Amino acid sequence: MESLFLGLCHNKPKKSVATAIVLEDYICTQGDLALIDFIKEILCEPRVEVVLIDDAFVERKSMECLFKPNAYLGDEVIDCYINLIKAQKHLKCRSRGCVHIENAFQINFLKRDGDVEIKTEELYPIKDMSQICSVERRVLLYLDHDMVFILINIRETHWYLVVINARNMEIQVLDSLGTSQDRKDLTDSIKGLQRQIGMTSQRKELKDHRWPDLQVASWPLREIEMAYAKQTYSSLCGLFLLNYIEYWTWDELSDNFTQDDMSHFRETMAAILLSSDLNKRKGCLLYNYEKEVDTGNSSDVEILDIPTNPKKRKLLHVLDDR
Repeated sequence: MESLFLGLCHNKPKKSVATAIVLEDYICTQGDLALIDFIKEILCEPRVEVVLIDDAFVERKSMECLFKPNAYLGDEVIDCYINLIKAQKHLKCRSRGCVHIENAFQINFLKRDGDVEIKTEELYPIKDMSQICSVERRVLLYLDHDMVFILINIRETHWYLVVINARNMEIQVLDSLGTSQDRKDLTDSIKGLQRQIGMTSQRKELKDHRWPDLQVASWPLREIEMAYAKQTYSSLCGLFLLNYIEYWTWDELSDNFTQDDMSHFRETMAAILLSSDLNKRKGCLLYNYEKEVDTGNSSDVEILDIPTNPKKRKLLHVLDDR
């Protein structure tokens, strides 16, 4: 089972044993290929979930980025795959410390909070304690880890990875396009994190954590030279991003991979997500959520029970184990 849902390896020599990695590639079975073909036949209608892993889901239309060779990877696919990575204990505790991997959505709040023109009390009104407590929990979570992986998305055209390396007190940048002078999204995000840390420290005594210094905005930024692990044409950045997350140990990648490996990785990721035992939609009914129940007669749609929200569920397909 350990290799069922994790396409972490690409059958290449490993540079180190610092991070335990499954020894063989994920190989698509005939059942995987049949399941993928089945999913492809489902219309790209909204709200048809085909993957649900923890709190992240992928709708049918969002799977298209895995079926088209030059498509940009969307955040739904990335967040679901990250949840699979998080399920692997050996990828949480790496050679020199504990790792927290942030989801793609959270970066929006960090960037927003980095806008110095907006006052903290405007972002977090004192009456909105739920939002304040949410920030405090996240800050404490970060401080309880030696490395925090942050995903940067530049205007929905490019992904790269930022590693907040607390032990080294530095911000590491892993970018498949190489070094860049424009890191505004990163700068804003770190400023936002600094604001959140400051806000939390005003309400709680921050002690017994793993970070030797809480002035994260003053830590140096180090661009990591990726050498072979680079892209030479667009649309591969999300695939490289996930590989960086899987293989970054502390100051090096534990596996060798190149652009040529990415097409294979894209091809198998669909099978990995769909076939994972952690996919709650595997072997389940697929639903389409609509605002109102169709009052007309339909021979191919069955109305099921009403969920907790006011929307009705229409049965569309059955996601079989194939």
